Amino acid sequence: MASILITGCRGGIGLDVACRLVKRGHRVYATVHREASINDVRTVLTSFGDNFAVDKLDVTDATDVKKVDDWDIDVLINNAAIGDSGPLAEIDPQRVKAVFETNVFSTLLVTQKVVQKLIANGEGRIIFMGSMAGVIPTPFYAPYAMTKFALESVAFSLRTELKPFGISVIIVNPGTYNTGFNEWFMQRKYEWMNAQSLYKDHMAYVRQEEERIIKRELQSTASIAKQVVKAVEAQRPKRRYVAPKWEWIALPLFRRFG
Repeated sequence: MASILITGCRGGIGLDVACRLVKRGHRVYATVHREASINDVRTVLTSFGDNFAVDKLDVTDATDVKKVDDWDIDVLINNAAIGDSGPLAEIDPQRVKAVFETNVFSTLLVTQKVVQKLIANGEGRIIFMGSMAGVIPTPFYAPYAMTKFALESVAFSLRTELKPFGISVIIVNPGTYNTGFNEWFMQRKYEWMNAQSLYKDHMAYVRQEEERIIKRELQSTASIAKQVVKAVEAQRPKRRYVAPKWEWIALPLFRRFG
């Protein structure tokens, strides 16, 4: 059984994965962004076993990240992420920078902390939660998608760099799931888009794009959570795991005609 650190476990895919790994006997450090979420997550996990700890780990908080030094870790699942949306032609670059800070730079910092432990152990596994948005550009959601494109490069580079140390690096690409995350960051653009927006006369088109994405959402996160469990447990893990598979199969068509 492995000792696994998961960031971003308040709900959705992260919590589903934590529940499954606890149930399968792994030791899980399920971490959340805010203290207020700890008891709720602990209550859910208790139904699956007692081999877990729930703690606050804000990946952008240097003090929180130091907690990693005290944990025995065999596998890191980088799941914590935020999102933002809006047309790149007018969004404040500071908003884009904030998404990169969490999804890329802070994720890299946590990864570097864990890498030191894994190298000392002579083996280990690092899993990045990417996104289909990281391989298929999505209009109006670039502030989020750009960070997932960046993680594709991070995972590719680390995979080669850490191979001599016996550390596997994996990326998981979820499609569109109904966790509330997509709806939340879709609405972020309306915090600043107003009557002066370049798209003030095209909001029907923007709304149409939103509806198209929401209609694709799967109601259960089971299919992607199962892929993450495979990434953790496989004796010889693949470089990439995806779900739903139809989106990945259709990727060449998206790229050609999108």
